[in-house]
Amino acid sequence: MWRCSFEREPTRKEMIASPGFRRNPPPRKIWLWPTALIENAAEWITALPGDIWLDAACGEGPLASLIGKRKQLVGLDIDFLRLQHARNHPFSWVAQASVTNLPFADDSLDGIVSIETLEHVEEMSSALREFARCIKPNGYLLVTMPAVTLRSWWDMHRTGQPAYCSEEQHVRELTAVPLHGLKHRFQTFRWLENELAGAGFSVKRRSGVGFLFPMWRRRFSFLEHCMNVLYREAVNKIFGNIPGLRLFPYYRMVLSRLEVS
Repeated sequence: MWRCSFEREPTRKEMIASPGFRRNPPPRKIWLWPTALIENAAEWITALPGDIWLDAACGEGPLASLIGKRKQLVGLDIDFLRLQHARNHPFSWVAQASVTNLPFADDSLDGIVSIETLEHVEEMSSALREFARCIKPNGYLLVTMPAVTLRSWWDMHRTGQPAYCSEEQHVRELTAVPLHGLKHRFQTFRWLENELAGAGFSVKRRSGVGFLFPMWRRRFSFLEHCMNVLYREAVNKIFGNIPGLRLFPYYRMVLSRLEVS
């Protein structure tokens, strides 16, 4: 059903350019949203049916540490060194490969999770077709991608310049509303769902992690002192349930199911 393979170590330029490059999250005290995202993904996955899941672009394996033995999690990444570290986490198997060319048989996986990966992939439709090929009928795909926050939206509105999470590494980022007059790198939430539908997936759940607010200036600059309260995790989660505000997460999460034709 799968293979465990380690090939040559790619150069750093190849790793950044190749589909599936993803860094490990920084410590929670420094920037909590990446860790919170992985924790949310683990909760979603463990609540879903099916035992065999693929972590597509697994990095050094933080998701496997959270899921443990509750699922048979397979790790895949393009980065040779990160896979070496991933072997220290509770993966059933690990494989070095691209998300656009998965080393798995048809209908062999109950689900796939792709955390902060598809924003690096030029041919995202190829990756989605590969995911659909390997997932069993009625299996699940969980995708997360960076999105435009209220802070980024306000900065772009004020300056007329694009504000990216990573201008050098990302070929696309998501936005709740169309952005005009900027580089055509922002794609809407609806665009992503249409891409998923084109690969045979039906969206079942949507959410987000991390809600960042505009930086206040001049007479309202005192409000910056309130941000530490707003960015406390328990408080920030509340904004994920408020209409309007919930459309501007730092990370967009979309869960879909492969429909039987």
